[in-house]
Parts: sequence; structure tokens; C-alpha cells
Amino acid sequence: MTTRREALKALGAAGASLALAPIGKALAAPGDSSGVASFSLPLRIPPVLAPTSSTSTADYYDMQIRQTTVSILPGKSTTILGYNGMTPGPTIRARVGRPTVVNFYNGLPATTVAGTAGQCVTHLHGGHVPGSEDGFPTDYVAPGTNRTHTYPNNQLPTTLWYHDHCMDVTGPHVWYGLAGFYLLTDATEDALNLPSGAYEIPLVIQDRNFNAAGGLVYTKNMNGETGNAVLVNGVVQPYLNVASRKYRLRVLNGSNARAYRLALSNGAAFRVIGMEGGLLPAPVSVTALTLYPAERADLIVDFTGAAAGTNVTLLNTNVASTNTTYNVMRFRVTDTDDVDPSVVPATLRPLTRLSTAQAVTTRSFTLSGGMMGGAWTINGAQFDENTAIAKPKVNTVEIWSFSNRSMLNHPIHVHQTQFQILDINGAAPPATHAGWKDVVVVPAMGTARIIARFADYTGRFVMHCHILEHEDMAMMARYDVVA
Repeated sequence: MTTRREALKALGAAGASLALAPIGKALAAPGDSSGVASFSLPLRIPPVLAPTSSTSTADYYDMQIRQTTVSILPGKSTTILGYNGMTPGPTIRARVGRPTVVNFYNGLPATTVAGTAGQCVTHLHGGHVPGSEDGFPTDYVAPGTNRTHTYPNNQLPTTLWYHDHCMDVTGPHVWYGLAGFYLLTDATEDALNLPSGAYEIPLVIQDRNFNAAGGLVYTKNMNGETGNAVLVNGVVQPYLNVASRKYRLRVLNGSNARAYRLALSNGAAFRVIGMEGGLLPAPVSVTALTLYPAERADLIVDFTGAAAGTNVTLLNTNVASTNTTYNVMRFRVTDTDDVDPSVVPATLRPLTRLSTAQAVTTRSFTLSGGMMGGAWTINGAQFDENTAIAKPKVNTVEIWSFSNRSMLNHPIHVHQTQFQILDINGAAPPATHAGWKDVVVVPAMGTARIIARFADYTGRFVMHCHILEHEDMAMMARYDVVA
């Protein structure tokens, strides 16, 4: 297996020429390699995984990680790495306070289609879990073996996702398919009467490149792998038939590196009701929302009053309209007689705000690298699995301050806890980002501060840039929550 240091050496020249290119724009390829006409394929909704067994206290699941061939492009076969042989993997629906136990069996070959060793690690992204259950990057599961994770679900209900987190190869493993939704709910959220059932749609947006035969193409670009074809739930620029009513869209930016500025083609506003850490105190109406890799948004889009035959396109206005990643998917209004009993309350869920006065310490972290093919680093160091960069005490509050000394934005993800953003470049975050989060975008040559309580669970965890190639090329650090 090629190590990150070998990759850095090989990509040095490329890194020097690309270091100043903004993610999601200049790195975009000129043509759509999928060859699929926009909005010609129906959206696929990932199936909900049924428990293999349940007790009075927990639900048990089996998940197989396999290399298999699927049909993404009509008439062509694509080899993927998939949970239960599909991408995205099946959705796990869980309840707050009721543990979920998942047995992950690694059925990958010794060498995968991605050119990586077949070992893997599964991480529940956004999960509030003990260190033993987090999926530390070197907690390898070898081919032919299994690892069982117990997720306590001791946190606010929200949109989580699970994905591979294997040391040095998270980028290719996710690119080839190892990701899926994990939706956590509770009775309080149920009582809000938000759109549900067929009107609650999980959407993972990913960009990919294909070769002429339909195979996925991955180059391990050290600035972040971007594709020229947009997939939603594994389908190239799909369409969804909708009724003239409200829909709840649970949107995940599952791309390796691309940021999306989402907007509707008719210019209509939509409501943001939650982000990574769950519901906001109140809905926030916007006409556009930017999501960086691993960020999630809980949206209400209202098609009420739209005539049958109306088309509304979800756009990525982070790029020019001529770019192949501009059109994301299309909503086709086909039913104007659907009764809509759902509501969007003015008050969603109270927010317990952390105060800077509660913080026992402030820690500072510097993000740098990428120039002249150099490694991406935190505090000047590459990831060292044996060294903890911080040791917060369990159940204490800390402020973490990030300073970005590079020319690219870095979406920083902190494992184990949700946090609140204090400021970005000295300014308070927008209302959409003022609730609980697990990703903070630290702007190029800028700063960001977050505040978090490291509650309940001890163990070793990591924080890292969620541009996956930055993570693979060393922009990750271990931290330990200690007693």
C-alpha cells in the first residue's frame, strides 16, 4: 500500500502548481465523464436496513463491506466498495437512548479496485461515542474479519453518516463507495409534525469521475479529489417526482473535496431547520446555502402552489452555469392533489448555549502546508497516532482556536463531540451555523473559534480536515479525552 509520505513525494510537483487553486472551481474538469443526460434517471432512495434482531434495550445489525459491480451508468458496469454491496450503503434509523449494535464484516479482497489494501475502519460521523467505538484510523479490520461497534445514541437527534476512516486511504475508500446515512430521531422531534415518510428524503451529493468503460477514476490529488459528474444517492443528476407540498430534505455533502452552494432554479427561499448537530432553535429562511465536505443541512423545500408540470432544479451556484457540476438534481411537480398535514413550527428545539466563561482552557491549532508539495499539517506536524495533541478532561468545556496559514479553506471535523462556533474571522456565524455542529470551515488565511463540552466518554479520538485527501496526507491529529 502506498503511504501518504510516498504519495507526497510523488505528487510534489502537482502540489506546487495547484496549491493556490480554490476547491470546487478551478479544479473542476471541463466535461462530464458520465455521459448521462441531465435529469434522465430517477432518484434512488437508499433502503432502510432492518435489524437482524432486537431486544428490549437495543437493535442489532449486520453489515458486510464488499467489493462488487453495480450499474451507475446505463449500459455500463462500475466496480465499487460498498456497505452491503451498494453505494450509498443502507440507511440505519435509530432512536435516541436506544443503543445500536452493528457487526461490520470485511469482505474486501486483499487488494481493492481502489489499489488499496483491503483493510478498513468504519466511523460513525457525528456520533457521540466512547473512544473504543469511534473508528480510530488505525483500528484496522482485516479482510475476512469483523468488528462490532456499539453506538449509545446518547445525543440529540440528527442526520449522521457512517463511512470508512482507514489510515491514509479514507479518500479512495469513500470515493469508491464506503458511506451511508444514519438517521437518529426521538419523540420530541416526532411531535413537531415535520414532513415524514415518503416526504422525508435523504440526499447525499457526491462528485465523481468515470472512464470510458464506466469505472471510477481516482488520482489522489493532494489538494482534494474533485469530479466532473454530480451524483445524488449514487445516481447521476437524477430527477424526483414530487407533490405540491412540503418536503424535508436531509442533505449531506459526501464529496471528498467539493463545496456546494445550493440554490433553487426558481429563486425561491427554503428553510434550514437543522445542521450537523440537530435542529436549530427556529427555522432560517435562505435562498442559498453553502455546504463543505461532511456538512449536513436539514431543509424544508415547499412546492405548495406549484402547477403540475413545473420543474425546479437544485443548483450548485458555487460554479458557473456552464460547469458540469452546476445542475445537481431536478424536482418534477406531478401531483397537485396531495394533502399536506405537516407543519414547520416557529420554534423547533431550544438551544443550550455554551458560555466562554465555562471554558477551562483555550487551545490553539495552526493549519498549514500544501505549498511546494509539502504535507498538510496541524501545529506543524503530520498525524502521529501515538501522540495526543490535546487532553481535555471529560465533562469539561474548552475553546479551540484554529488559525489557517494556507491558501485553501479547511473544513475541520472534531470526533466525539458536537460544538458551537464562536466566530469565524472574528464575526459571529450566520444563523444557519449557530447551532450544534461537527464541522467548522476555517477560511484561507483566516481564523475560527469553537466551544465544546467533552462529555460522557473518554478515549482516543481525532480531529482533521474533511477534505479527505488532506486527511490522508497528514492534516489530522489525535486528542484524548481523559478522566
